[in-house]
Amino acid sequence: MVNDFKISENFNLREFACKCCGSVKVDSELVGKLQILRNRIKRPVIITSGYRCPMHNKEVGGNDNSYHTQGLAVDIVVDGYSLDELEAIARAMGFGGIGVYKTAKFIHLDLGPLRRWEL
Repeated sequence: MVNDFKISENFNLREFACKCCGSVKVDSELVGKLQILRNRIKRPVIITSGYRCPMHNKEVGGNDNSYHTQGLAVDIVVDGYSLDELEAIARAMGFGGIGVYKTAKFIHLDLGPLRRWEL
């Protein structure tokens, strides 16, 4: 089980752990960008999905090559910011993949190539 080891000013390792098995893999660049995002918006960034083991990724319908399985992606929510506002900030910060999930009310951010999708 992953402990609450602090990996940046506002994030700990447990926040990135797989909801299924507790394993964790997270890229330091992703953590750094999330911390910059947190500093910029001055509000908690809640990670609803970080690392996903292959089994959990399959269970949630993730792509076989999901950046979540590589520790390069998160799904987040931030109270007080619209998804459109978060998308604009994330794009300006250089996140590659940005998925806007309007029905589920979260945004996906990853370190992959530049792309955008909306569901």
